[in-house]
Amino acid sequence: MQRRQRQIQPTDLKAKAIGVVVRELRDQAGLSQERLSADCGFDRTYISRVERGIINPTISRLWRIADILGSPLSEMAKQMEVWIVSQERPAKKLSRGPRRQC
Repeated sequence: MQRRQRQIQPTDLKAKAIGVVVRELRDQAGLSQERLSADCGFDRTYISRVERGIINPTISRLWRIADILGSPLSEMAKQMEVWIVSQERPAKKLSRGPRRQC
């Protein structure tokens, strides 16, 4: 029996942000990964790899995904930036030392 390989976990926050936003928009549109990839003309596993942050889509592929999901690419980019900021803030707050009382 062949041993299952460990899944690759993204370490790049930007790659993960792309996947998070694509998944949120896909869920809102009520599409499965398979349906979205078929509508875009991609391999059936492509959307899964994008959503997990394993691969970064080219801008033309990201634009195609946005068109199928009915979202402007610029709106997707804004959502990605907001998500990244929301992930960075907790880490910055924890790194601050205790406040001094005057």
